[in-house]
Amino acid sequence: MRWVTRHNPHVDRCASIWLIKNFIDENAVFEFISREDPIPEDATPFTLPGAEITPKNDRTTFDALVDKYKINDPVILEIQKIVRDAEQAEETGKYKLTESGGFFAILRGLDRISKSNWEIIGKAMIIMDSLYAELKNRLET
Repeated sequence: MRWVTRHNPHVDRCASIWLIKNFIDENAVFEFISREDPIPEDATPFTLPGAEITPKNDRTTFDALVDKYKINDPVILEIQKIVRDAEQAEETGKYKLTESGGFFAILRGLDRISKSNWEIIGKAMIIMDSLYAELKNRLET
């Protein structure tokens, strides 16, 4: 399936792309467009004006994807809390979860060290895989 989102993915979009690729659509193809660009008719948009899958009312795009695709993996539900906390703390400056501040700083910093959207996403995939593995280990022990 073809998915489109905005350029320069940060925390929520990086986590959402990872979630889509690993839990929703392993054959996903991503494109990046500006807010002003028309959304291609054959694409599933997210975090774009008018998209069904978008942050709303203190909920993230990651939340919207988990809800829409009924993902019940306990590790994903923990990551969901971290993503939401990191996004909310961007506005409030207060993190509720221990992992959220570092998670935010690392994913946000990818934009500063990467040359393209694709490089950001490639690095974010490794970070998200690592977070998933660590949280899974915690839940299993």
